[in-house]
Amino acid sequence: MISSNGPTSTFDFAGLGSLKADAAKDPTNDAAIKKSAQQFEALFLQMMLKSMRDATPKGGLFDSQATETFEQMYDQQIVMAMSERGSTGLAQMIEDFIRRGQQAIQSNEGEKFLLDGQNANGLPLVNGSDGFQLPKGATQQFLLNRNRSLMPGGDA
Repeated sequence: MISSNGPTSTFDFAGLGSLKADAAKDPTNDAAIKKSAQQFEALFLQMMLKSMRDATPKGGLFDSQATETFEQMYDQQIVMAMSERGSTGLAQMIEDFIRRGQQAIQSNEGEKFLLDGQNANGLPLVNGSDGFQLPKGATQQFLLNRNRSLMPGGDA
């Protein structure tokens, strides 16, 4: 069984190693699937926050290497809290995808992706996907706004 703590940050490699070992022992372990999905979501959110911090202008009274270090540590804690709460829903989608893949493997349904011709245990291909509905006219509106912002003197 997986420990209740799991990885304590997005870069906790010892926690990731134990999570990987637990998942390898029992691929149907619900706790390991949930923790793995949360860890992936946390890593994704960490990269997103880092990109957002890099996009902000630097320079000022409070900008220093120490401030940057504390911001990184703060971001790691925020990311872990967000992934544990499931605030983005990414971890839930990953869990669902893993479980659908396991069900396809167990029932030997669907098409298989074989890495070599001799191996009969291939990776299952999931034919269905979760639909994401866009409002009517959203694509056209996006393209119109995009062209306007690319023109010189256009408002963004």
